[in-house]
Amino acid sequence: MTVRRPLPGPHRTGALAAVLALAAGLGAGCARQPDTELRPDPPAVTYAPPKHPFRDATLYIDRDTAAARWQAANAADWLKPITERPQARWLNGPIDVAKVPDLASRARERHQLPVFVAYYIPNRGCANFKEGAPDARAYQAYIGKLVAALGRTRSVIVMEPDGIVADCFSAERGELIANATKRLAAAGHAVYLDAGHSRWRPSGEVAERLLRAGIQYAEGFAVNVSNRQTTEDSYRWGVELSDLVGGREFVIDTSRNGAGPPPDDPKRDDEWCNPKQQALGEPPRPVTDRPGLAALLWIKGPGESDGKCGSERTYLFTPTQARSLIVNAGWVSARERADAKVARPAPVVDVG
Repeated sequence: MTVRRPLPGPHRTGALAAVLALAAGLGAGCARQPDTELRPDPPAVTYAPPKHPFRDATLYIDRDTAAARWQAANAADWLKPITERPQARWLNGPIDVAKVPDLASRARERHQLPVFVAYYIPNRGCANFKEGAPDARAYQAYIGKLVAALGRTRSVIVMEPDGIVADCFSAERGELIANATKRLAAAGHAVYLDAGHSRWRPSGEVAERLLRAGIQYAEGFAVNVSNRQTTEDSYRWGVELSDLVGGREFVIDTSRNGAGPPPDDPKRDDEWCNPKQQALGEPPRPVTDRPGLAALLWIKGPGESDGKCGSERTYLFTPTQARSLIVNAGWVSARERADAKVARPAPVVDVG
């Protein structure tokens, strides 16, 4: 999975005029009022009524995560701070979608809200179509299978991490994501478009891209997916971005932002990848006391490596990283941190 590197830059400046121009272009032919009337123009973009899926919701706890499987195989009770909390299920292609009906059925039986991540956009890693769907038709088929697999289970869908803020974003990609968002929303699901993080692109530029990608059909957007920006900075930036896209609500990925972003090191450019100091962020839950923020979620699976970099030699779940996340998390109980601290799991190494 592509991991977002923190990139410096301004937030709101630069692209706000483009946002307003694009919004006008997306309007449904709203006529300007006569100059003699002192009334504002009607909104150029019509946003779908919000579903507010997290209100009074209980998040689904997935018992089939990589961390849970490792815990069961190694009698590792010290992993409970991770495995006993809700996490998103990533759907990296049609094979993963095939497993959705069973999960959806369990969630419906428990009256819990599942969170999925759609992650199959063509040219996913901007690497000449080496990742993701082979073409637009295959992606549309993937979305159709996802709608069918979810059936009557109302779900939250985080759409395409990095897909909108990536360098290879195009009008064609925006249209493809917009169509997928519209289909999922029409089926009753709450879609949150990935918007990157607070240190990647200016909020005005991201807002313009969100409009091209169908934010008007979505419930809102997701911030900080797979990244480590603080919850406070993510919230501030999310409110700023929401103001540019019709006041849509947002969610924040707190799966590993408890220690904040790693410091910039001029001697190396990969400190973002499996940094030495990291911690679990706030536990996932619906949020009611921060205007605009719908929920804190664990979207990135805690303990999953960023790649073969830093102290890791795998792209898989690694118990050594999970242990570090737990030990350094201030909200985890002293007993749980002590149990994790004495655990000495061997690192996982990919074969080949």
